[in-house]
Amino acid sequence: MEQPRIVVIEPDEALKVRLEAALEGAGFSVITAGNVSEGLKKVYESYTDLVIMAKELPLVKGEEPVLYFRQVSYLPILVLGNDGETTEMLELGADAFMTRPPSLTELVARVRALLRRKPRNDPRSDN
Repeated sequence: MEQPRIVVIEPDEALKVRLEAALEGAGFSVITAGNVSEGLKKVYESYTDLVIMAKELPLVKGEEPVLYFRQVSYLPILVLGNDGETTEMLELGADAFMTRPPSLTELVARVRALLRRKPRNDPRSDN
């Protein structure tokens, strides 16, 4: 079975490296990006299974990045942000939210939980 592919969109280079190491150590294939447009391109190029993104990314067309991603993708989205932003991000379409910096063991557990719930009608499941 192929490793699940995760795109991590995180402008903080040190945190991006920590997230990548933890996820790869847990058996995931990780693709990183530093901004929304680069992340969206990588999502489409790599047939991604899940997106982890920072809440603090620059706005896209005046929208919150999570709302923009939700409008163009069915993929599970885990948002990393500040304490007190949970409700807002979930209302905008995030599937999960964690405060920054996240516990890496909890992050891996949440990723696994989100992937277990991924829709069975995923167009790539026929391959």
